[in-house]
Formats: sequence, structure tokens, C-alpha cells
Amino acid sequence: MNWLSRFLPGSGPGLTPEQQASLDLAGKLPAPDLARSHYETRYVVVNTETGPADGASQRLLAVGAVAINRGLIHPDDAFQARLGDSPADALIGLLRFIALAPVVVFNAPFNRGTLERAFEQHLGNQPTLEWLDLMVLLPSLYPERIGGQARMDAWLGAFDIDRLAPRDALLEAYAVAQLHLVALARARHQGLASPRDLLDTQSSRKWLRGG
Repeated sequence: MNWLSRFLPGSGPGLTPEQQASLDLAGKLPAPDLARSHYETRYVVVNTETGPADGASQRLLAVGAVAINRGLIHPDDAFQARLGDSPADALIGLLRFIALAPVVVFNAPFNRGTLERAFEQHLGNQPTLEWLDLMVLLPSLYPERIGGQARMDAWLGAFDIDRLAPRDALLEAYAVAQLHLVALARARHQGLASPRDLLDTQSSRKWLRGG
């Protein structure tokens, strides 16, 4: 059963037939082999732009995504959308762009949490995706740079990566994509050769931290 089966007809917020058909196409894509090497894998780096909402939560305003395919960032393989008046279209477009690839974010509790709340609100449920959080992984890969979890600015500074526009979801995704390339370079030298290896390392670090 793939993640699309969780979007049951009539259970969501009322997608149009066209939107449902587009979502269907995203759900029928084959899942990647997470045991293949990094350089045979397409990763998708995602970042969110948010604004104040009712209560303490943040409202998703825009999404940006950049693909890393076979170890290279491809500028033409990118996605950006503002939710605006058609949030379902923006989120379906993002899911079709991800195409079940491993998703890379910095600070998953914020970025993943924001996206999953938006999926629930506008599509009726949450797709099952594989999430990698560089905020968790980088300290284990480069302990000599920063000893523990740190903000994104600290890691960008550690590798002289420019943060071009902190409020632009796509440019922020591009900055995180550069961090992921740095992570992949060290991961390979540590014998972490595949997305599955990174996911296992991430799970181990979360267990050691008790969260």
C-alpha cells in the first residue's frame, strides 16, 4: 500500500477531479531503492517559508525544492510555489516534484512539521516520505566543525556557504542543498554509502538523544 491510498475519496478537504488525478500520478511513481549509492540517488531538498497564524503555530506561505541527482545540484531541476489561493495545487506540485525521493531538510521539527500540517489541512492526509534532517546528521559527520546541534547559519558559516535570501524558500533550499553535498562527501568516507545508511545514522542519533 503506497501513501496515495491514505488519501481516501471523500475524506479530504474536497479536491477537484483534476487535482485528484494529479495526486494519483504522484502516488503511482515507483519508490526509490534506498540501498543504492548516493551517486545513484535523486535527493530532493525542501525548505518552507512561513508566516504567523492563529495561536503559536506558523502558516505555510511558500515552498521551494532543489534536486540533487547523482551527486550534483541541477538548477533546472527545481520547484517553487506560493500557496496563495490554491494551496492544494502548490502542495500537489511539490509532491509530484519530490516523486518519493528521500527528502532533505534542515530542522525537521519545523520544516517537516509545517509541511505535514499543510498536507493534512489542504490534501486531507500526510504522504509517507523518507526525511533526512541535516541538523541531526551534520554533527555526527563533522564533529570537529561544530560539537553539537546548531542553527543553519552556523553550519553555512562553517563551510563558507552564502545564505543569499533568508526569506526565499527556493534560495534557502539551494543553500541547504550545498550543505547536503558537504554531508554526502564526508558520509562516503565514513562508509555511509546510501540513503538507508544516513537514515539509520539519523535514527541512532535521535535514540541517543532520547527524542
